[in-house]
Amino acid sequence: MAKGIEKSNETYDKSYYETAISNNEFGSCYKCGYSQTDDDWCQRCSSDLFKLCEWTSGNLIIDKFIEKAQSKARNHGEVIEWIPYKRLRNIKYLTQGGFSTIYKAIWLDGYIIRLDHNKQKWVRKLEKVDCLDYINGKNNIDLPLEEGEKYGLHVILKSLNNSSNINEDFLNEVSN
Repeated sequence: MAKGIEKSNETYDKSYYETAISNNEFGSCYKCGYSQTDDDWCQRCSSDLFKLCEWTSGNLIIDKFIEKAQSKARNHGEVIEWIPYKRLRNIKYLTQGGFSTIYKAIWLDGYIIRLDHNKQKWVRKLEKVDCLDYINGKNNIDLPLEEGEKYGLHVILKSLNNSSNINEDFLNEVSN
């Protein structure tokens, strides 16, 4: 921990990560010139691109929560995205718990790794889909893979019971 940082006449400890950012250890963004907040990640430029994305969960509270998380994301691991149901394939029930139902699926887009500044679009983590995913997709699975869909990412999904009553306090609790 770095000690003795002054802010508003108060002394506080900085985490290793915050110290690395303030010391410009991740370098400067070649597009905007500000310090990157991780390897290949500029919080400022990424936040700007997130603002251009058009999506909605259909719930204003959830939308605001995701938008706030996206604007604060200092690296790809802190990014939260809304995944439209139509971007999932081979959705299969796994188990039922006390508060949720668990499924597995293939997410066609994959998660964000970094921003391609030249193309102004996200670079995403994708894997080649196994041919067994096509075969298994035909057996009691919602939205089986189509022949042209050759890349995706295996994900686990949680469907919360009574999720129509989600409020900001619930989302803040989940995020901590």
